[in-house]
Amino acid sequence: MIAPEEEHGFQSDAKILMRSIWVQVLLGLAAAIAAAALPAHAQTTAGTSGNVPKQVHLVLDGKTLVASNVRLNRFDELDLGAQEQIREQRVGEAVAVVITNKRIIAYGVLSGWRPVDREPNEKIQSISAEDFAGLVVTDERMLNFNGETGVWAVQKRRVSR
Repeated sequence: MIAPEEEHGFQSDAKILMRSIWVQVLLGLAAAIAAAALPAHAQTTAGTSGNVPKQVHLVLDGKTLVASNVRLNRFDELDLGAQEQIREQRVGEAVAVVITNKRIIAYGVLSGWRPVDREPNEKIQSISAEDFAGLVVTDERMLNFNGETGVWAVQKRRVSR
């Protein structure tokens, strides 16, 4: 026997609601399957950079700066000078940049400590450390550090600020 609403081409509200629920369930299931199929590096969470996992941490132990190198399973030490004081520091996933009153120092998990002397009266404007890259901008120059090779690139600024 055909229901009266179906005879006239109408469906009951309950059937429409059930179809809507099934569509939502199937879409949710498809989204879950698609997310599970993504490579792990495509599922990074906020606060991480690219595909580089956290590999370096800094600790100040008296007048010694210690880099905890998780990748190579070791600790690398750098002694600060008698009058040397840390002003700022940034730590990325595989690189760290430390500013003292005398030097600009970078650490890369594959290259170790690499210091550069500061210019007289040089003012630091910004510092960043992300993945294997460190960047320091001063009023006199821009310095970038490659934590894989351990090389600093230095560019004098056209206009001192």
